[in-house]
Amino acid sequence: MIRTAETHRDARPRPGLGSAPSRATQEPPLTPGAVFPLRRMVADELFSAAVAVIRRSPKAVLGVPFLAGLVNFGLTLVMMLVLPSSSYMRMLTDPDAFEDPDLALGVATDAAFLWVTFASSAVTFLVIAVATAYMVLPTLRAAYGLHTGMGQTVRLRLGRLGPTVVNLLVLGLILTVVALPVFFVAVLLLVITLFFGAVVVLPGLFLALCWVTAAVMYAPLTVVVERMGPFAALGRSWRLNRGRWWRNIGLVALLYVILGLVFTIASMPLILAVAASELIENSLTTGGEWAGFAVFALTELYGTVLSTLFIGVVGTVISLMYLNARIRQEALDVTLLAAADPVRGPLAPADPHQVGLPGQAQPAGPAEPARTGADRLVPGSIEHLQEHFAEVSLGAARTR
Repeated sequence: MIRTAETHRDARPRPGLGSAPSRATQEPPLTPGAVFPLRRMVADELFSAAVAVIRRSPKAVLGVPFLAGLVNFGLTLVMMLVLPSSSYMRMLTDPDAFEDPDLALGVATDAAFLWVTFASSAVTFLVIAVATAYMVLPTLRAAYGLHTGMGQTVRLRLGRLGPTVVNLLVLGLILTVVALPVFFVAVLLLVITLFFGAVVVLPGLFLALCWVTAAVMYAPLTVVVERMGPFAALGRSWRLNRGRWWRNIGLVALLYVILGLVFTIASMPLILAVAASELIENSLTTGGEWAGFAVFALTELYGTVLSTLFIGVVGTVISLMYLNARIRQEALDVTLLAAADPVRGPLAPADPHQVGLPGQAQPAGPAEPARTGADRLVPGSIEHLQEHFAEVSLGAARTR
């Protein structure tokens, strides 16, 4: 029988360890399964578990995406200061500006505008994708019932920020190279069939999008959690889909549909704000341009709030799918339950050779492995598994 924290809550310390301080007196108790079931989950359980994770660590799941949204909002304002031309301002704040051929041609031939727009879009994508990947940290910690703060989420894997960005850049490059010919063929088929082929082309493109998303969505998470390299993470993501390709593709498609409907409904206030901005700018009152800019800033801030919710929900669901994949392929739930067993002896003492009763000399033996504190613990991470199996090996050596 697998021993869990619940079945050993009142267990006594092992004999021979004397009055050494126990782990339970120094760290909060690990309660696997307290937030969501630590076992294989189906689709509806994944969504309910995502809500439970958000309720457990709202500062991390919502705070980190909101910080990412503020960064993107700041980049947009910087662009408006770097390119303070009236044409650029009009392109941002007035949707009808795209119908002006002279204005569109002037902006399209502005090299500085194109480069800054491209750079801003790339940075926006990276910020959002990194925030989504880091949602795996509060999710995995919730598997042990642990709370996670916003700053704690960043500090836990601050050193993996660079490899995560590199992995996302590689993904972006690969997807761009693959998407360009596919998009060209799709447009060609639409033109040849006089757009009647849209009945086949559009569902095909959506299916391809879901397949690619399922194939690479675990890669940034493995970089963060398993400390894999940016390129090795791609193969790891592919392998984690083994045996569940169509289920994962269907779940990704469901996510896209739900988010599309929610975004359409939530965008209604944005449409009204843009219309109000246009009326203000077209008015004869002074300061209409600045009033339009204020409305634009408010709409961007509203978009930041929406992106916060989307990133939090999507990142948590993908993180739970990642955990579910490892449970199905690697029986990670069994390992996590065993690693959460509190009856494993105390933390390593200052003198590893003095592990008996106070004042009683003990023969020299192998040192206790240093254990990760609860505030730095990431269940299922490479260091957590190494620590657990090191303790298992040490316990096996003692019983010989």
